[in-house]
Amino acid sequence: MKPRLLLVLLIQGGKRSGSGGFSMAATLLVALALTLGTLALASYFSGALLSSRDQGVRNDAAATAEAGMNRLMSTFNQPVNRRFLVSGLPMSNWASASDTDLLSPCRDTANQPPGNPTTQARNFGDGKFRALDTLEVNKGSRQFRVTKVTYSAGLADQADRRSQSITTTAGSGTLTKVGNFSSDLINLNDPVDLNKFPGYNNGYITVTVEAKVVQGGKVSTATLTREYEVLPRCCGASFGSNASGGSSLMNNSASLGSDSRFCGVEFGMIVGLNGGTAWQNLANDRFTKRLPSGAVVPIGNIIGIVSQDGDQFSRATSRMRPNSASTTLPDPCDPTRWTGGSCSGSSWGGLKSAKPGGTYGTQADIDGTAMSGIPIMPSALTLPTVGSESVAGKYNFTWTVNQGSWARVTSSSTGGGNRYPVLNPPGASGYKFRVRTRTAVVSGFATPPVVEVCNESATALGGSNGCSAAGNWSSITRNTAAVDSIETFTNGAAAWSGTTWGNSTATATWIDNGSNDWIEIDNNSTTQSTTAGRVRVVNGQLQIGVTGSMSSLQNGVCRAVNLSGNLGRGMLSFDQAGSGVASTDQLWVQVSTSGTASTACNSPADTTGNGSNITNQWITIAKFPGVTATTRRVVSLADYQANPLRIRIINGTNTSSGRTHIIDNVNASLSDWCQYSATSPASQAPGFHCLGPLFNLTVNSGIWTSNQTGGQIYIDASGGPISFYYTRTDDSRGSSYAYVNPATTENPLVTVDYGGFIRLVKCTGTPSTNCTTTIAETDVALVGDPDNLNFFGRDSGTQQVVYFGVVNTSTGTGRISGVWFYMPVGYFELKAYNCAGYDPPGTAPNITLDDGWILNGRIWTQHFKPCGDIHIRVPPSSASNLGAVAAASQLLSESITYVPWTGTDWVARAVTQSRTY
Repeated sequence: MKPRLLLVLLIQGGKRSGSGGFSMAATLLVALALTLGTLALASYFSGALLSSRDQGVRNDAAATAEAGMNRLMSTFNQPVNRRFLVSGLPMSNWASASDTDLLSPCRDTANQPPGNPTTQARNFGDGKFRALDTLEVNKGSRQFRVTKVTYSAGLADQADRRSQSITTTAGSGTLTKVGNFSSDLINLNDPVDLNKFPGYNNGYITVTVEAKVVQGGKVSTATLTREYEVLPRCCGASFGSNASGGSSLMNNSASLGSDSRFCGVEFGMIVGLNGGTAWQNLANDRFTKRLPSGAVVPIGNIIGIVSQDGDQFSRATSRMRPNSASTTLPDPCDPTRWTGGSCSGSSWGGLKSAKPGGTYGTQADIDGTAMSGIPIMPSALTLPTVGSESVAGKYNFTWTVNQGSWARVTSSSTGGGNRYPVLNPPGASGYKFRVRTRTAVVSGFATPPVVEVCNESATALGGSNGCSAAGNWSSITRNTAAVDSIETFTNGAAAWSGTTWGNSTATATWIDNGSNDWIEIDNNSTTQSTTAGRVRVVNGQLQIGVTGSMSSLQNGVCRAVNLSGNLGRGMLSFDQAGSGVASTDQLWVQVSTSGTASTACNSPADTTGNGSNITNQWITIAKFPGVTATTRRVVSLADYQANPLRIRIINGTNTSSGRTHIIDNVNASLSDWCQYSATSPASQAPGFHCLGPLFNLTVNSGIWTSNQTGGQIYIDASGGPISFYYTRTDDSRGSSYAYVNPATTENPLVTVDYGGFIRLVKCTGTPSTNCTTTIAETDVALVGDPDNLNFFGRDSGTQQVVYFGVVNTSTGTGRISGVWFYMPVGYFELKAYNCAGYDPPGTAPNITLDDGWILNGRIWTQHFKPCGDIHIRVPPSSASNLGAVAAASQLLSESITYVPWTGTDWVARAVTQSRTY
């Protein structure tokens, strides 16, 4: 009975007696009750104090659990330990797991992680009590331990982020699983759906911590279970979503962190150099990368170069322009299209009312801030310079004095400068040419290291119909002296003294045997001699068109040239002047591989229009306009090693009386245009370096009127990487969007039509004469290092146009891997299936497939236009993938507003559930 109730009952009992006899007893009873009550009250207050003390100990245990949880999560949130937030490993394995299993996915510019996971973080997995302050095992009055961890995530882009989980308990190696948990479920990019906020693809970690407090010989315990939201984040940036270091590439307002820098920046696609433009072609292209896990995802960004940070690269600034896959450039309809106006002669109405979807892509595509859903990141970063013959740079190759490449381009050399090779100058249908690098010794072939070429075309095109024999190949890296001049004709009458005058079938002798025999073609005159007819020697110079009009292809000179074994090396050059001529009075250079040494040089031209049957006819490889001032003409004979090759200089057009072509200083010569080097610019690795040829892979449809097949170039990098240089300041080639046949210096540097293409291959083992193996997707260089195939252009000057054709089949046999285009003033158009005017053979690839890419490489250029069904696989191109030159350049300048770390890790950012018991 409680003391207070007893006291009341005792008082009530005394009142009930009503007799004074009971007064003493009542008094004693009251006194006793008061005494007992006092004792009881003392006992009560004493118990309350003890209870309060016990409650304080319990509260201290709860506080210790709270502090232990904070200690644990702050350790896991350290950059070196963040994989503990998603690892899914049994706690019993934390201490023994390899660093690889628990290593941070982040990499710095030296491709190094922030460090190995700490011993402190590993030790939490043993389940032992540790001092809250020192973390010593079983020490201190306040201790805690981790008893259970549950990792939860959801399937990609699904709202339920706890549907997949895995639970580990201290002291047990057994895992409790729900679904198929993977850390990749958490480490996902933000969803493409712009209606979902950044961080939508999150996960959770639920941790149970047990604490105990020992005080005054008593032990009190508390258990705390707490769930934290786990978000992927950009390595090196403030807390935020994966697409955000504070600035989301797609939507700045959706960023979660306070960091204003862009994160996760990639350097694989860089457009807009020197004020250039990018074209968006109806969103029928893809840009993807492969993660280390094997998953294929869109690349993080395309960089658009601007003058200063803060500028925009967008539709509104005319830096990003739409078109309808037209090949007419520049496209005058573009400015009206993106403002919604009409385009004359086009059925495409523009973007004014365009809605997101398969045709126009995302809203960002329509707005011009993205390219096929890939955000364009404006940046004022400065790229490493290429360099030239007069300006030091990072990539330009310096040719060895007196070797072939140097002699071809140096004006002080014997042959003079600007002697570049042209492949397929006439635009022949069915043209097929192979280039290969080789370092292995093969019996019967040139001593390596060499670049070799083979013309696999028909014999009428200078080819050998195959490349299996050693004689089909010719080295273009062999000469170690100045240009080998087969024959040089001096000024004066002696230059032509051996010419057989008259319209005859006299033997055409070899050009490299010291003879000066040329055969006169003089069909517009009845009298032929050095002093009569339309073709004469006047003042020691050859003149065509003297004292009368000429019909086309009827007047000139001709001889045979022996280029046997010299494929890729031949050149013809001469001085052209004139009297009274107009630019329309053309002088042509023609070749024929048919006939013999005794075949007449005045065979008729190709008048049938049937270029596929050209056996006894001539192929025009150069057309020069009439000029009055002396002009040096250089004609590439790179496609030919025929014996004999007949060559003639002839009037190409009808010419009126009084108009005369004057020719002097004719020179036939050989020289190489590639060089091997044990160290290359930038990478310092061995490599092969070549003067950039003019790749003319078009078809002259006026001659080849049916069954047109664009030219094919196979580049075999089995012996090592190969680079083509278009870097000289005096190299004005490739300045025109339009092209003509035969090719001129204004033609694009690479031109394709009728399905023409360039393929890059690599074979192992014995060098192959017919390699068709596509280079592996992983066989690529670091960012800024030369790759398997490189095209380097000038840093400034006139535009350099490239129409690059890629053919692909459903098996991917035609695609290109390991290529880098770095052309600061380049216009680069990549043509593939469904590009207007380009019809490659084979089966159209399904570019929506992860492995449906047609080109794996990097493109840095002034102007960029993908045309047709394009799927570009971009190799790893983040800050951790930079080569030495790129890493040392201003790519990582302090003024650049991006985070120079690579990768995505995690952060436990917010408490979502908590329970103490």
